[in-house]
Amino acid sequence: MKRRIFTLLFLIACWTSYTDLTSGSLPAGTAAHASAASAQSVKAQIPSQRITVAPGDTLLSVAERINKTSPSIDQVIKDFAILNPSVDPNHLQIGRTYAFPYYDRQP
Repeated sequence: MKRRIFTLLFLIACWTSYTDLTSGSLPAGTAAHASAASAQSVKAQIPSQRITVAPGDTLLSVAERINKTSPSIDQVIKDFAILNPSVDPNHLQIGRTYAFPYYDRQP
């Protein structure tokens, strides 16, 4: 009888943990949504230019080519990460198009 009770309690604990994790009822789920919304607003403020990567291109070489002024490396990496989430700036793929930060003001 004890074995059945412990099995039942274990199944209830697993079920409640599963529903709690999948339903997003944890407070971390709402904070992630708020940070995603703020990232979208920051992304809209960064002017960018979409460029297809050619062989030999790096993040810094493309940024220097499209901007007349030399931007800070740290700023370029930070802005590129905001404009292209889930893309590693150190491993750009040839033939893919990315949004590169554009720092020169347009006339």
